[in-house]
Order: sequence, then C-alpha cells, then structure tokens
Amino acid sequence: MINGRVDVKKEDEEQLGNILIKTLREHFLNGFRSGSPIELFRLRKFVAEDFGEEIDLSDEELNSAILSRGTLFDGKLYIVGANVTNRIKSEIDTAMTEGAEVIFYSAFYEKNEDWLFSANIISKDMLKNILVKLCPRFAHTMKYFALQMQSGHVLSKVRREVLRVWGADVLLSYEQLSERLPYVPVDKIKNVLAQNKDFIWNSEGVYTHISSVDINDEERAAITNYVAMAYRKCGYASLSDIPLGEIVERNCELTLTAVRNATFEIIIADKYDRRGKIVMSKGDTLDALSIMKEHCRSLEKCTLQELLNFERELTGEAHRWIPMEAGNTVLVRIDKDTYLADKYVHFNADIIDEAIGLFVKGDYLPLKSFTTFGAFPDCGQTWNLFILESYCRRFSRKFRFGTPSVNSRNAGAIIRKSCGMDYTEIMTCAVANADVPLKEAAVGKFLYESGYTGRKTTAQVNEIIDKARAIRERMD
Repeated sequence: MINGRVDVKKEDEEQLGNILIKTLREHFLNGFRSGSPIELFRLRKFVAEDFGEEIDLSDEELNSAILSRGTLFDGKLYIVGANVTNRIKSEIDTAMTEGAEVIFYSAFYEKNEDWLFSANIISKDMLKNILVKLCPRFAHTMKYFALQMQSGHVLSKVRREVLRVWGADVLLSYEQLSERLPYVPVDKIKNVLAQNKDFIWNSEGVYTHISSVDINDEERAAITNYVAMAYRKCGYASLSDIPLGEIVERNCELTLTAVRNATFEIIIADKYDRRGKIVMSKGDTLDALSIMKEHCRSLEKCTLQELLNFERELTGEAHRWIPMEAGNTVLVRIDKDTYLADKYVHFNADIIDEAIGLFVKGDYLPLKSFTTFGAFPDCGQTWNLFILESYCRRFSRKFRFGTPSVNSRNAGAIIRKSCGMDYTEIMTCAVANADVPLKEAAVGKFLYESGYTGRKTTAQVNEIIDKARAIRERMD
C-alpha cells in the first residue's frame, strides 16, 4: 500500500481479491455488470467508503481483476463461494454413487433452489454454466448431463432410471417415482410411462411394470389358443373376452384394465396388434363397419348407446356413423334409442307398400310427412318413423330410403325404387318445385323444415341452387 492506495503491482494481490469479493457480495447482490464504467465507478466508491482505500488500477485492469474472482453469467458477474461449488459437487457425486445415469439441470436447480439462489446462482442456466466447468468429465447436453454419452434418445436414459429405482413394487405413482428420481423432471417420467409398453397403466397416475404381473405358462398357452381361434372365426378377437382365469385373483393389486393390457403385451403382442380392445393379426387393417355389422348379428336387442360404446372400444375413437350404419343395416330400429333383431318385427311387405303408396303420390316424400299409421298393418311393434325408415331400408319391395347421412332426426325421404335420382338430385328437384328463393339460407331452411336434411346447412347447397335455377329456367 502506498500513500493510502491499494496498488496491485506492489501490494499483496490476495488483499485486493478479498476487498473485491467483500465489496461485490455486500453491494452487488444482483450481480456486477461487466465492463460498465458506471458499475466500476460505484465499486471504487464503495471500496473507498468501506476500506478507506483507493484502487490504483485502470478500468480495464480492475474489470479483469473482478472477472477472475467470480462467475460470469448473462453479462453479469456473481460471487459463488467455494463452499457452494463443493456442495454442488457433493450432491452430484452422491447421486452418481447411488447409480444415477442422468441429471437434468432444471430438476437439480428446482430441488436445491433455496440454497442455490441465496448463493447467487440465480437460474438453471447459470447452474449449467458452473457444472460444465465443475464437472468436465461428464457428457453435457442442453438440458442434462450424464456419466457418459450413450447413444439413444433421452427417454431411453430416463427409462433406465425408472427401472433402476422401481425395485420390488407392483405399483408406483408419478409422485413416488419423482421422489426416487429427484433430478429427473416429472414430465419426462410421465412420457416414459405413457410411451413404453413395458409400463402398464393401472389407474390415474399409477403404473405397473410387466415384470410384476404373474402369468403362468399354462395360462399363456390357453390365451394364445383362444385368440388364434377367435381370429380364425371372426377376423379379430376382443380383449374383453379373453379368458383370464385366475390371473386377476393372483394379481389382485391390479385393476382389470391393467391385467388385460398386461396380458396382451406379455403373451400376444409379438403376433398381434390392437385397436382399442380389438386384437388383430399384425398388418391387418381394421374394418370397423364390418366388425360392427357382425356384432349386430349376434344381438337380439341393444340400445344406440351400447353400439356407440362398442365402436369406441373397437377403434378407440367415436365415429357415430359407424354404429348407426351397422345397426340400420342389420337390425330394426324401433325408436330413437332401441334396435331389435328381425325376429321381433313382422312386416307384410305387400300391405305395407300399399299403405306407403297412399302417401307417396310422386317419386319421393320426406319421411316426416308420414303423420299417421292407421293404414299400416300390425308389425309386432308400435309404428313410428324409425320403424318406417328401417322397413324402407331393408324390407320394402317398392320403396327405398334416402338421406344425406345417418341420423336420429328422421331426416330423409322415402323414394320409389323405380326413381333413378340420387338424393342430391331429389333435393334439387324439391327446391326447384318449391316456392323458395334460391338463396343459401332460404334453401337450407326449406330442406331442413321439410325434413330432407337434419341441419339448416348442407354441403351441397350451392350445387343444389345452381341446378334448381337451371330447372326453373327450363320450366319457364
């Protein structure tokens, strides 16, 4: 020290370092902006006030001295003590000793945020910068670091981590696995459980591993034979119908859904694919409509909702038209909610066609135009528009049923089989002969209120308008 000034060239450099570190810790809690003349001025001022000394260095020399004492992040320098870096390294060494293969920066920071932030490590990105320098022997990536960089997606590493901590448990939840893997984000754990078929969903947020499911060789053979026989007979097998025997009882911790799914993965997944609960030979294309029709042939009575539920199990989705088309093709719809097998309805086609003819004077008539059934013979059920639609779809000798799409609104028309027009042509003819303006809204409303469609809009409305206009011009 000369003349009350700190001279880095002549004074002990350790003293300068101590002064800088103390000043930065006390007065620059939010970091020191490197290279800023204002920050350098403030630092000189604080040193003079706290230590009664002046720093006899140029701004460039002082900035360099400051940078050598801390950790630079996002343009700011922070003082991170050796005790902090030692603690970080100790936590990592402990995790790796316990068998951890991968540590995510975000998860490590989140778990230790309280003491890291108070030690001037302000974010996971800053932590990453420190770890890259602190642990050079590890393989570092953007989001995690590993003991060694192995090939494969990060989820394969997380999968190995999950298996490492699974132990002898039959069931584990997201929360339990997250506790055992504190340095792996819970969303990565969820992704592995959902995407890897070795993990079987048991209930909300809870999974088992196929190694925990007890199935003996005799049961494996019986299930394999059952699926093969069902496939030869029907072209598919239902996961719901597979005979599970004592498997459910022996695996009492698992839900029935988990047992079924595990049975598929363990026994038949090598030869079969599945769509929902339907099992098919690998490479086969699911013909949901054909399967639904075959299913309907086995029924004597069912509700529309039961058909919708079966189709949802079949495809894993909800295609309302598929179960309705199957029911309309195979069964008799006796009301909005109910289908019956043919043997419960008796149609005298000659008499019924004659009764229909009393209403249909031309080639077609909307179904909703039938408001009374006094002229119709007894059929074993109470006549209504649904039964009349079913009759015209499958049993009439003189009439057919047309509609823009299957529906439960009685939208459509009864058409003579001698009429060669398709349904769009019939709607066009009806519009052309009606006193309705050829405007989109007006035509849509007419078709809906007359019963030709179940909605006030139709995809063919512009085509219908153009053709109806041409018909009217020819009529004029």
